[in-house]
Amino acid sequence: MQVIERSAAEAAQLIAAALEQAGLPYAIGDALALAVAGVPRGTADVDVNLFVSGDRIGEAIATFAGLGMNLDVDDVKVQARDRGMFIARWNGMRIDVILPSIPFSGEAERTRVRMTDASGWSGWFLSAEALSVFKLLFFRGKDMVDLERLVAVRHELDHAYVRRAIVDMMGDDDPRITRWDDIVSRFAPSAGDA
Repeated sequence: MQVIERSAAEAAQLIAAALEQAGLPYAIGDALALAVAGVPRGTADVDVNLFVSGDRIGEAIATFAGLGMNLDVDDVKVQARDRGMFIARWNGMRIDVILPSIPFSGEAERTRVRMTDASGWSGWFLSAEALSVFKLLFFRGKDMVDLERLVAVRHELDHAYVRRAIVDMMGDDDPRITRWDDIVSRFAPSAGDA
């Protein structure tokens, strides 16, 4: 197998272009969306939130295969059905494709943001708020560090929106709420700092 040297950002641009060509709604997530929100960090993979279901999942799989990704179509369909996501490999790079398996996915699609970089490339990304909600749902240590940094630099981040979304999904006694409140109290700029 020939390995093509390509950054995660370059891979995301190619994926986004193919999805747009196919008319499949998407948003780039995780580290690349975090960078767009003002918190750059290195990554060696691409996370794509794909807002399709039913027969359109087959179109999406064909689109990823058309880019030359290494995926077993039958296995990917099982992953999509059982896990609400599937994993592909593209010249050694991991590509996580997250499907709408929870009601909040519709909100993530509604709030996605279109960003254009200095070169003129334009693509869809998860909003800082939706990204925060997903990171709280995953609730891993690295996600909490990402949230601390995001809250510290993103003055206009709607903290109440994020809290409401998690309460709606997990209840107000979930440990994610306590952790979010702590992150906001410790890292959000005060009114005088903003």
